[in-house]
Amino acid sequence: MIFELAFLLVGTYLLLKGSEWVTDSSNTVAGKLGTTNIAVGLIFVSIMLSLPELLVALSALIKGHEQISVGVSLGSIIVNLGLVLGITVFLKTIRIPQHVVTRDGVFMLVATLVVSLIALEDLEITQRDGLIFILLFIAYMINVYAQEKQLANKEKKKEVEALSKTLIAFGKMHDFTSVKNGFLIFIIGGILLLVGSELFTRGLIGLGTLFSISDTLLGITIGALGPSLPNLIVAIQASRKGFDELAISQSIGSNIFTLFFTLGVVALVQPILLPTEFGLVTAPALIIITLVSFVFLLKGKMGKIEGLILLGLYMASVLAELFL
Repeated sequence: MIFELAFLLVGTYLLLKGSEWVTDSSNTVAGKLGTTNIAVGLIFVSIMLSLPELLVALSALIKGHEQISVGVSLGSIIVNLGLVLGITVFLKTIRIPQHVVTRDGVFMLVATLVVSLIALEDLEITQRDGLIFILLFIAYMINVYAQEKQLANKEKKKEVEALSKTLIAFGKMHDFTSVKNGFLIFIIGGILLLVGSELFTRGLIGLGTLFSISDTLLGITIGALGPSLPNLIVAIQASRKGFDELAISQSIGSNIFTLFFTLGVVALVQPILLPTEFGLVTAPALIIITLVSFVFLLKGKMGKIEGLILLGLYMASVLAELFL
């Protein structure tokens, strides 16, 4: 048990540090967003925030634990909306810009419903489904690109600043000009992510074997929480620093990436058979927490009450996974 816990803790630390370094070294990309395409930056930020989930999911899949893989992917959606967003808006009332609702919020809702309904049809995510998910993610990128072209120059400047704040809040190196070799730090961060995902997955599998916990339950609970810690840290830092839009946009963007790209890649590598618990607990929890979050987004403002509701839904979903 000591080794399993050590793997889990060290793996989590390396995932946090690796995410931090990868994003720190990426500020040069954000710095060029004013002259290149903002849409690239939006997708880039979502990928950076979702790398831990993707790597842990792939590591579990390679080891023959596809239930952990899908559990981590789906569980991270619940963690992002229930825990991360819940804590963020509880700490500070946040106003939601209209474009976040009409573009990202709507697409997140569609992504959740599409993935849930396809999976519920026969409790299986096939390679065809995985391809569909990836194509839908491409459609999302095209949608972002099309809307970006219509933005006025002033709005573009604000969006560039928001993306730069995302990268700054995600790491600890606030003076990125002091980073002499951004590419080297990016490589080191990537290596830390790979090693961290490997250790974290080994720890998960070990704990599951030791305590006879099902792979699905393990992935949706502990497995989803660990890789989502970078998102939680970003949200807390953003709330303290007054970056109102940051926590909302990064949570939604990360969810869309995880639902369509991460699950899509996992399914393409190996079709996934889902347990009956998915239809009874996981899918309803996923749909409910996404619908509630979308309703809150439509209000244009989220505060303590909305935060408590989201946190309550997160706790209820975890308890349901444990006891139903």
